[in-house]
Formats: sequence, C-alpha cells, structure tokens
Amino acid sequence: MPIDDRGGWMRALRAGAVAALMGATLSAPLAAQAAAGPPPVEHYTRLPEIDDVTVSPSGKRLALLVFGPDGRRRVGVMDLDPVGRPRIVAGFGDADINEVQWVSDDRLVFEAHEPGAEVRQGGAGTFAVDHDGTRQRQLIAWRHSTARVGSHVVSRVLPYGWDLHSVTDDGSGDVFVQQRVHDAVGDLERVQLARLSTLTGELTPLSLGAPPGTFRWLLDPQGEPRLLIAQHEGRRQVYRRRDASADWEKIADYEPLLEGGFLPWHAGADGRIWVLSRRSGQGQALYELDPASGRAKAEAALAVPGFDLRPTKVIDPVGGRLLGVHFVADRPRSYWFDETLQRLQLGIDAALPAGRSNRLLCGRCTTSRWFVVRSSSDRLPAEYLLFDREKGTLLALGTARPWIDEATQGRRSLHRVPARDGLSLPLYVTRPAGAAEDTPLPAVVLVHGGPWVRGADLGWSAQAQFLASRGYLVLEPEFRGSEGYGFELFQAGWKEWGRAMQTDLEDVVRWAAQRRLADPARVCVVGASYGGYAALMAPIATPGTFRCAASFAGVTDISLMYDISWSDISEAARQYSMPVLIGARQADAERLDAASPLKRVAEIKVPLLVAHGGLDRRVPIAHARAFVEAARRAGVPVQELTYPDEGHGFFRPANRVDYYRRLEEFLARSLRGAP
Repeated sequence: MPIDDRGGWMRALRAGAVAALMGATLSAPLAAQAAAGPPPVEHYTRLPEIDDVTVSPSGKRLALLVFGPDGRRRVGVMDLDPVGRPRIVAGFGDADINEVQWVSDDRLVFEAHEPGAEVRQGGAGTFAVDHDGTRQRQLIAWRHSTARVGSHVVSRVLPYGWDLHSVTDDGSGDVFVQQRVHDAVGDLERVQLARLSTLTGELTPLSLGAPPGTFRWLLDPQGEPRLLIAQHEGRRQVYRRRDASADWEKIADYEPLLEGGFLPWHAGADGRIWVLSRRSGQGQALYELDPASGRAKAEAALAVPGFDLRPTKVIDPVGGRLLGVHFVADRPRSYWFDETLQRLQLGIDAALPAGRSNRLLCGRCTTSRWFVVRSSSDRLPAEYLLFDREKGTLLALGTARPWIDEATQGRRSLHRVPARDGLSLPLYVTRPAGAAEDTPLPAVVLVHGGPWVRGADLGWSAQAQFLASRGYLVLEPEFRGSEGYGFELFQAGWKEWGRAMQTDLEDVVRWAAQRRLADPARVCVVGASYGGYAALMAPIATPGTFRCAASFAGVTDISLMYDISWSDISEAARQYSMPVLIGARQADAERLDAASPLKRVAEIKVPLLVAHGGLDRRVPIAHARAFVEAARRAGVPVQELTYPDEGHGFFRPANRVDYYRRLEEFLARSLRGAP
C-alpha cells in the first residue's frame, strides 16, 4: 500500500527485501540462533554488516559499507533508477574501508585503514573510484613523503598530515582537503585548505592570507572559504571574508571555555550566515549572524530545550539553501525548514513503528525520487529502508546487526535526577528485557569518558545492552562536566574531579534505589578513560556505595597527565584548558592529590578490575602499572588485564570479546554473592 500524504501519512508497506550484496557475509537467521541463556558476547562486539549508507547527489544510486567474505569492510554500490543488484566497487585484503562519500553521481571518495591501534607507514589512505569500480586513484597516503627516491617526478599523492575536508557537487569531481601543520613540540599550529581533483591529483591551495592559528574552515555553496576559526594563546578568533577578493576581518575574539562566543556553522548562497552559540541559562542553539554587527541575533532560529543543539546540516547543493538539520536530543531527530520535506518526515515517522528515530538520507533532497531511511530505536541498532517518493513505498534494504533480536534487548529511558545540591542530572536507564516490575536489580553505573563530552542517548547501546542482557540494571549518568545539556551542567564540573563529579554517581544510585529499580547492596561502577578514573575513585570518594569497580584505560593520577611527555595531550591543553577544567599543577596541588586514586589506593575496600592497552597514548599504560603495583602493596584485591596491541579503546574484536567476558565474570563474582 503506498503512503498517501492526503490521508495524513498513516500507513506504509515494505515491498520486499533486496538481494544479498555480492561477496557479503550474511548472518544466520535469528531462529537458528535461539538457545537457552543470554545472547552471546559476540552479539555486542561485532561490527555492523551494513553501515554508512549514503545516497548520490541525484538520488539515482546509493553506496554503503559491507563486510566481504574475508571479514574486511568494502564499498558496495546499488543503482536505484531502476533498482538493481548491489555490487562491490572497492576493497582491500589487508585494510577496512571506514567512510565513503559521493563526489558526484559517478564518483566516490573513501578512506581505508589497516585494523589496529597503530597503523604502519603506508597502511592507510584516501582513495577515489567511479561507481562501477573503475578509475580508482589514491589521493592521500599515510607516508611522511610520497616522493620517489632517485626520481625528479613529483608525486600527486598527498603525504601524511592531509585529510578530507568536504566534497563538492558541482560536477568537477573535486574535493576539499586540509593539511594539519604541527609545531616543534607536536601541537597543532594551523590547518591549510586546498582543492583537489580526484581525477588528476591537481592541488589548488586556498589558504593564502589566512590568519595565524587557523584550524577550521567554512565554505560557501560556491566552494569559496567564507569563515574560519583561529586559536592563539588560549583565545579563539572568528574571521569573515565578504567575497573571494576581500581580506579576512575579525568578527569575534573570546575564551572558548566561556559563554559569549559562537561557532560558524553555515554560509548560504544569499550571504546569510548561521552560527551555533550559547546564551546564559540556555543550551547551545542555532542563530543567524547579523551582517552589520557580526554578532548572533537575539532570537534563536532553532533550539531544543534541555539540550545543546549540535546539528548536521542538509542543504540544497544547487541553491545553497538550508533545508533541514539532523541532531540528537533524547534520541536522534530531524527537523526540516523545507515544508515539503518536513511533511515527508512526519509521514515516514507515522508509517514506521512508534518509538523509532527515522533519519532521511538524500542527495539533492528537493528533487530526488529515492530516499534511504535509517530507522532505529533503543532496542533496534538500525535498519535501512528505501523510500520511493513517486510510488510512496518502502523497500527493506537490510539491518545493520541482523543477529540482534529486539525481544532480547532492554528498554532505555531518560530521567532528570536531582543531585544533592539541586543540579539536574540527565540519567539514562536500561532495564533488562523481561525483568519483573518493582523488583530491585543488581546494577552497574556506566560512566562515560571525556569527561567533557556527551555520554549517551536513547539509541541502541552495545555495552549497556550487553550488561542488561546479563541481568543488570544499567545507569548511565550525565554527571556534572558533561556536555550536550547546557552550559550550567558543563561548568558545574570544573575542578570537580574526585569531588562533586563523584557524588553525582552516588546520587543516581540513591535515586534508583528509592524507586526500587536498583538493589543498593549490589552496585558496581564501570568506565573507560575518564570513566575508568571515576570507577577507581568511586570507592574512595563514596565508600559503601559500590561493591566493585572496573576501569579500562583509566587515569589513575592527575599529576601523571601533566608529567608524561609521551602522552598525546597537547602542551596547549596543559597550559590553558586543563588548569581551568581540572586544576592547576601548583596552585591546586592539594586538590589534585586528594583526587588521585593512585595516592589514595589504600582506602579502597572493594575488588577492582584494571584493564589497559599497551599502545595507549592518550592515557599511557604507566597509569595502570603504577596503580596496580600500589594496590597490591596495599593489599587491595585487583585483577589486571593488559592488551599489548590496543590503544585508547578496542580495535580488535577478539580483545573486546575477551574484555567483555572478563568483565562479565568479575561482575558475577562481585554482585551475585551475598552482600
């Protein structure tokens, strides 16, 4: 049955399923996977079979990433006019393709990397290929030099330091690339912009006259640099250029950690400029820039109460008109300024099951016949459908993780929990599928990394669902210092490592216990990076709240973040942002010592799991080694896991499986027994 917009977009029919991609490995039917007990660990560690689906500019083709029979991710292309059989157009036997974009209706660019935490010289690069697999060309190689020894021929393959900035839709087949230039100590000094032909490798520089410290560029629909952002000595500057022949003029200068500044976001063909900015007591919102004053207008063009707006724009490539935005509030959402597309969005939402987030993916959205719909929920990782605008039908393309059965996944919900000082803390709760109501469950507080990032939303979460599948209530707090929920929550975390950021975790446990969601006698804290730090600090700062703590890649002593020279934390961060966000090395020494799990390890009275990657440069393994040694001297029960070939995160599926299994065993030992 076709979707009928005259009837209010009430129903839709999925017309069928597309044949399997050539060479792709398909999962066994869900019925064949049925077995007693929870789903296997591998269900939560495997990468999606279908990913990064993108539609060509005219909407006549789509590209997507799929797994081949050798387990490597490759690029598939499918014709839509008429709908044809997908074909593999690019792939490697020793590398995965991780991102693909259309340059024109006939040509794509993609990035490939060898798997692993470290990539050897020449083990990654950026390539271009036609939709039929012909005319493949390497554009960027991860080599310090692409010159040939003993040859005077200049290579047109760009060396390491260059990466893709954006693509064009002007028929040229060109892309924009940027080069990151670092100073003598390895800090980013500036970013240079250029235009690159994917057919010939010809490079046209575009950075002439750019101010010192430029690190971000914004282009107008004609491909001309229109705005840029620079940073120097801890301050941020915004520059504007009225046309291609004009000089750059500074229109803003501010401290990036404080309110009052703005980030250029979109430059329209009509000269209108859109920026993202925070106002006192409000979240980040979208504003139009006043062309006379160079300041954001008083009234927001788009805001989401309770959340910072961090949108992805959808523009009309021909006219440069802003058509709509994709963003994440409680869950992924979309809003269209174009009325026709907004009606289409509402119709798709009504046609698919309630509770879904449905993102419309299109090329030239105002004229395209074909749209890809990425539909997901808290229990469904993602499924992809093809919408035919002329016939009003939806065709099922495939699911990202077909081995996940929605019925086995827990329900996720968002709550606003008051901290002890009255600050409102967003909290995501995952309740195991089939858990009895009004029955307190053993719980895991899952602490996100960063910490100055947003942690979660109501989409499907592999780690939260894994823990829920083992019978645990999962609490994911957006503690103070988290971003994405307004400046007040973010600023409340400044210099609160080991202090209020820790008591926030205790407060959400008390809230869950009062509502008979969690058993307060059986709670463990788990995290990675900053979350690993918070897990190790929790038994010290809030003794008696947690029965165990598990850390992966966790900071164990703030002083080590200042001391270790082989970390990838920049000198600028140590000088300007860390003293504000965490504390100054000398002035706040007493506070930093009090917030050190390493220095206070003897106070821990619960079992610990400490895991770390041997190649970690963000939080070098020296953090874990020093802490484990001190814990053992103090008689603290600690289980140590080292993954020599991992960095600041898991890159090898087998290691992730091992960690999840060890974590599962650790939680069972710690939480299933008598309190």
